[in-house]
Amino acid sequence: MKTLRKYHKWPSLIIGVFLILFSLSGIILNHRQFFSPVNVSRNLMPPVYRYNNWNLAALKGSIELENKRKLIYGNIGIWETDAAYSNYKDFNQGFSKGIDHRKVFTMLRTADNRIYAGTLFGLYQYNPGRMQWEKREIPEENPRIVKLGESGGLVYIMTRDNLYTMTNSSEPEFKLLPLPMPEGADGKAGLFITLWVLHSGELLGLAGKLIVDLVGLVLIFISLSGFYYTLLPKFAKRTSQKIRIKLQKINRTSIHWHTKTGVYGSLILIITVISGMFLRPPLLIPIASSRVVKIPGTMLDSENHWHDKLRDFVVDTLNNRIILSTNEGFFESDPSDNFYCKPFDVQPPVSVMGITAFEPLTDGGFMIGSFSGLFRWYPDKEIIIDMITGEMISAVKQGNPFGATAVSGIISNKTGPLAVIDYDGGWIPLESGAIVPEMPEEIRKSPVSLWNVGLEVHTGRIFSVFLGDFYILYVPLMGLTTLLILITGFLMWYKSKSRRKNKLKNTD
Repeated sequence: MKTLRKYHKWPSLIIGVFLILFSLSGIILNHRQFFSPVNVSRNLMPPVYRYNNWNLAALKGSIELENKRKLIYGNIGIWETDAAYSNYKDFNQGFSKGIDHRKVFTMLRTADNRIYAGTLFGLYQYNPGRMQWEKREIPEENPRIVKLGESGGLVYIMTRDNLYTMTNSSEPEFKLLPLPMPEGADGKAGLFITLWVLHSGELLGLAGKLIVDLVGLVLIFISLSGFYYTLLPKFAKRTSQKIRIKLQKINRTSIHWHTKTGVYGSLILIITVISGMFLRPPLLIPIASSRVVKIPGTMLDSENHWHDKLRDFVVDTLNNRIILSTNEGFFESDPSDNFYCKPFDVQPPVSVMGITAFEPLTDGGFMIGSFSGLFRWYPDKEIIIDMITGEMISAVKQGNPFGATAVSGIISNKTGPLAVIDYDGGWIPLESGAIVPEMPEEIRKSPVSLWNVGLEVHTGRIFSVFLGDFYILYVPLMGLTTLLILITGFLMWYKSKSRRKNKLKNTD
């Protein structure tokens, strides 16, 4: 018991505050829409979280307007600028409160000059008369728009789950395109996404999320009551007899429930901790490509094969097909054959972090960008060229999580890409001698959402300021330590219970 107490007490005191941060941030991550109106000033964050030269995914892309004006968009929302990128005008009127509602993934200017924006929380159309954005309701619950395109007088809209067409009129009509299960699909789910939805509780929908929220609250209570139990004797010595008696009574109650919640919640606590450990490197690496049978009756067991898998697309009019980018690779879909889907034999590298650019080029190829780099892809010729180095590369199943250039966005004009936006370095011109535009102070001061702060805390990235590259070990080490605390706590309870039983037997 003495050894168990030692290995239960001291690790708890060391990581107790971090367990509370894990729990609070986890609850925030589970309810993004609820917390979306809350912003946090970047001045309250470590310096690495300050915008500099359009970095940190500030920019995703741009579209051309008349009179040589442009709209640039990304995590900073939408801003109007001129051809020289010298003057900027806020173009976010109509979006809901909170920087999360300005997180724009895609924009489209149609042939008849309608302007659309696809955001984290839905589709918006710009009303030039009212000079503001107006939401367009898509027949899908909580749609996250990832790409917009136009072809044949129709607007194509991709969410994480579905692909729609929309008539480009004052009263738009939406049509769901029936994307079937692709050729060669095994009908399984990735082990990573399975552990992800298990850890968040999303596996069982809202009820599951609330259960995991409760787990977080239990962990907070266990941590606080453990601090109270350990530190109370030193504090009580400095108080009067009357106050000391009250504090001791509270302590007996809290430690009673500390034990009960810890013991009876130990199984779900252990499941939550272990599943979380495998969602970050280095433990993520061995399971990244593993696939498992879908759990029946859960959100993974969806009739829609593409649920939460779609990431980008291009309408390839030359070959009468739609090319889909998904978290399982690239597929060609034939509209003339019930949208039959077939994977490409040769595919360009795409980071596990996701695709960030997918655009047709004037020579019949496609530009593919992600944190793995920027590539020119000719699928029918089975050719892939690194657009930064000019080298031809071999096809790979999955690109490095971070390449030499972590592409978070592309700035283009009618002739092609003008600049790459690197996640860390920011604006990188692709033309020799091109000027890098200054990032205005008004845009540099754009806040960060509370949800993103929660993500940085929960993954431990915020501690890289102190730990450097060793922060990658934060999650697995915290997980192992938490397991040690839970197991030793359970064993202490079990031994105490056994002793009491034996004592009662001896008394009888």
